[in-house]
Amino acid sequence: MKLNMFPEAVYYYYKNWEEFNMEKHKHIAIEIMYVIRGKCTVEVDDEIIELKERQYIFMNPNVLHRLIVNKKNACQMLNIEFEWKDDKNHITNVQTLMKRDERLMEMFFSDETYFVLRDADQVYFTLKSLVLELGAKTNKNDLMIDILFVQLFISIAENKREQMEHSSELNKYSIDKVVSYIHENYDYDIGVEELAQLVHLHPNYLHRVFKQEMDMTINKYITKVRIEKAKELLENSDISVTNIANYVGINSSQYFSSIFKKHTGLSPVAYRKYFHDIISS
Repeated sequence: MKLNMFPEAVYYYYKNWEEFNMEKHKHIAIEIMYVIRGKCTVEVDDEIIELKERQYIFMNPNVLHRLIVNKKNACQMLNIEFEWKDDKNHITNVQTLMKRDERLMEMFFSDETYFVLRDADQVYFTLKSLVLELGAKTNKNDLMIDILFVQLFISIAENKREQMEHSSELNKYSIDKVVSYIHENYDYDIGVEELAQLVHLHPNYLHRVFKQEMDMTINKYITKVRIEKAKELLENSDISVTNIANYVGINSSQYFSSIFKKHTGLSPVAYRKYFHDIISS
């Protein structure tokens, strides 16, 4: 994106959908879909996103997507698509805006192909005003359209920053809760679905944020906890390897021996002997 540019709308609507199935497509425009009432489904690449009242999606250029509205769930929506054009006919440009507000830089230069946010009404009123001004476009309202575009960007960037901060706190709380649960229940069969239900998150989302925070997958972390507990039992007890496997939540002693060796370089029996030899010496 060149910095001496400003948005110009290429498509927009304020519409009630009763039933609609859009063909998958992509375009060079940035698109914002806002649900006023009801709900709809947006497919983005291979992901399915359900948008509910006061939620909106911001999609960057060249993202394969489509809108689906089911007959049972009518949906009222605002939509705008815009492209970056030369700033010579506009009040400002992207570079000036980003210098004045770093949140805009974060939004425009994000690696995300799309993001979904929940509005506290500020985005709705601005987007609605913009779409209505575009629909009534005259030579006299160009300035108002430019001002509303700037206001829309600032509102979305502020909304995005606030929800990122909230999500970060929520993710940390959820991960701490999952980690505690794993440490308390490593001797049972633990699955991602169960953990996701514990913290009321989608399994795929939990998997992603856990890996970002812990630098490993949930299953690898569960295995790590089990191996550490097994090492403690091998070092401090004479419990058999078969029973230790059961104590740490692994039903097969053969599988337990295999993953233990993979993580420590020694079989459970060899690890116990190695540890006791060190203590004896």
